[in-house]
Amino acid sequence: MGKRESIPNATIASSFSKGHCVVLCGFTATFIVGPFFFEEIGPSGPVTCTVNGTRYESLLRNQLIPALQQRGCVDSTIFMQDEAPSHIATPVKQLLNLHFGNYRIISLHFPTAWRPRSPDPCDFWLWGYLKDIVYGGPIANLAELKNRITQHIHNITTETLRYVVEHAVLRFQLIRENGGKHIEHFLSKSKPTSFY
Repeated sequence: MGKRESIPNATIASSFSKGHCVVLCGFTATFIVGPFFFEEIGPSGPVTCTVNGTRYESLLRNQLIPALQQRGCVDSTIFMQDEAPSHIATPVKQLLNLHFGNYRIISLHFPTAWRPRSPDPCDFWLWGYLKDIVYGGPIANLAELKNRITQHIHNITTETLRYVVEHAVLRFQLIRENGGKHIEHFLSKSKPTSFY
């Protein structure tokens, strides 16, 4: 799988009553890029905002792509995302095509489409892992929630990432062998109890 990115976003609802955050994160077998939070600056500071094509394109252009450029891996990265409407807005597709080329993008409206409603690596591993550990105790406010997310993402080891990517490859092979049908019943026999 090499330097493949998984770049979905997730809304992480919190156990405190004052809000939530929307997070974008990606990973390869060797590193994590992010977390990046969808927010705008309001009168009292950062405010979580919904994801639309303009905000998604801006986050990719101003944060995610520069992070990949800093690592020197844009030219070898395969960018993968699901079919969310914000992910397939025209400016987003143009930006992705500019940096990754048509054939290093796995997404709807590109030569290699991600199958609709199919869980990507962040869906079947990262978000569940984070929710389990981020909510290990009470959270006082949005800043604490974001700090916990960031801390736990940065604590994920390369060994864990490598294992998750190998497991993703296994899942993809099973999907191919089973004509795109559900594969969870195959995985439950050999699925580890945790990835960490």
